[in-house]
Amino acid sequence: MATNNLEIGIVTEVSGFKTKIATFDNSNHANFITDGELIKNVSVNSFILIGQGFVKIVARVTSESIWDMQNDLKSFQLDNRFSKESIKRILEVQTIGYIKNNRFISGASYLPMIGNNCFIPNSKEVNQIYINNYATESEAVNIRIGQSLSEENQILLPVNLFFASHIGVFGNTGSGKSNTLHKLFYELFSLKKIPRLREISKFLVLDFNGEYIHKNSFGIFTGHEKKVYELSSKVNSTQKFPIKKSTFFSTEVLAMLFSATPQTQQPFLSRILSAQRKYGSGLKSLTKWIKYLIKEIYINTPNPEHKNYLVSVLEDYFKDIPLTAIKETELFRNSNCYRYSGTYFNSDWNDDYEALLNITEIIDVIKTSQLNSFQEFEIRCKLQLLNDWLYGNIVPEHITPLIKRVESRLDKICNYVELTDAIPEDFLQIVSLRELDQEAKKFISILVCKMYFEHHKKSQESSSFHLIIDEAHNILSNESVREESSWKDYRLELFEEIIKEGRKFSFFLTISSQRPADISHTILSQIHNFFLHKLVNERDLQIIDTSISTLDKISKSMLPVLSQGVCIISGTALSMPITVVIDFISDISIRPNSDTIRLTDVWC
Repeated sequence: MATNNLEIGIVTEVSGFKTKIATFDNSNHANFITDGELIKNVSVNSFILIGQGFVKIVARVTSESIWDMQNDLKSFQLDNRFSKESIKRILEVQTIGYIKNNRFISGASYLPMIGNNCFIPNSKEVNQIYINNYATESEAVNIRIGQSLSEENQILLPVNLFFASHIGVFGNTGSGKSNTLHKLFYELFSLKKIPRLREISKFLVLDFNGEYIHKNSFGIFTGHEKKVYELSSKVNSTQKFPIKKSTFFSTEVLAMLFSATPQTQQPFLSRILSAQRKYGSGLKSLTKWIKYLIKEIYINTPNPEHKNYLVSVLEDYFKDIPLTAIKETELFRNSNCYRYSGTYFNSDWNDDYEALLNITEIIDVIKTSQLNSFQEFEIRCKLQLLNDWLYGNIVPEHITPLIKRVESRLDKICNYVELTDAIPEDFLQIVSLRELDQEAKKFISILVCKMYFEHHKKSQESSSFHLIIDEAHNILSNESVREESSWKDYRLELFEEIIKEGRKFSFFLTISSQRPADISHTILSQIHNFFLHKLVNERDLQIIDTSISTLDKISKSMLPVLSQGVCIISGTALSMPITVVIDFISDISIRPNSDTIRLTDVWC
């Protein structure tokens, strides 16, 4: 055995996997000092090592009792008073595995024997026990998260086993989950052993309450490595999040956003996008289409409604556009054609017609206009309606409600989204959704996650992307009475695909929530590692019970009574659950803006 293990007793009885250990008379103190280190004595739920040759058998204390060496308990006549030499402290332990070649292996390949010496494990051995059986020397890069509650040993979490997994942080409000979430990534970003972290990986935080927007959050100053977006639904908002055009202009996104019906409105949107892919976007493409529609209006069977609709569209978007000739064009009743200034328009379209209608001037005004991508899309929707109407492909009354929804919703979206050709590539991005309305929060979350997930799937680089969602019940809820079914279905399908398929593309999800019962069961079941703070709601406890197979009964029973800042860590990266006191970041300039207000400070 190692010299830094403190011997405290000897095996006196073995019954299957249960063992009794008699402690030495000098080993019943609360704490010991050995090799200059303060060591906590074992108690119920603590680990104890049993030496057997070159193997250290690992057991867990399940109960304590005493042997009374002076009184006969059967006689019930306890006349002799207890004294230091009259009793022995007895520990009843359960064998859970063994340490061999510096590796913990769960199971009962080795069992204690009477006379084996027993020891208190040191910090390294406690970490070996907790960390998964498959952890090897290649997982040597660790982060400090806190101290184990029972042993008061420093707990180190291996970077590979935790950050290459989906993580869930759950707990009631005020339980310390924001501090835990922040602590995890703060420690990761502070590591010096991984210098290529900022080159290879990207991190994005969806911050629903604005807790991480301060300049030094996660220990990184806002600048070239960290970009903070404080989005707002207000008109003329200064900050907007860049969304790739190809992500926004997809049939499924637009159909969801505009609540398009599948029979008529979704095919209509598909035709717009198909034409945009075929003929391109921008003012050059738009002017060609407008010129073509003017020609078609004049050479086909005249319908003043077509002409008037085009005029209203152009006047709405282009100031001082010269449409006088088109507006004054009359329907000549006798010849079934248009007439303007003595000229009759027929199918023989020529340059004289264009000159008469000021087509060149109209095109020049459009080309010099300043349209953003949202305005251009609105115009294209209306031009597509006119195009389909000209050829009798649609009933306008079926599409008009969609056009109105396009106008109203794009008018809101342009306050917090800008469309670009490239995606942001900052190492750490924090997107604050605090000032957005509920609908906007869900939509921007969908867009951001879809954009980065699709981009990362197509990427051939050996890199990772880490999506962190605080207050995740806002967008991962399985129930929402105020949300349209199309929105909810698309939202859940997207995030379920991310959590089910993301690992193989090195796309990892970390979610934090105070209501795990509100999270989709499919999403919850795919989380690898959990940090569980205090939970008291019965539904939350039930869903935790059914979703986490690695949580034992003792740990489950502790959830309602955990103190602030204490959590139970469980999952695939650990051999067994561990109760940890998470280190509190005392520097107020770094930690999240989630402290409970001290009323006496503001009232006095």
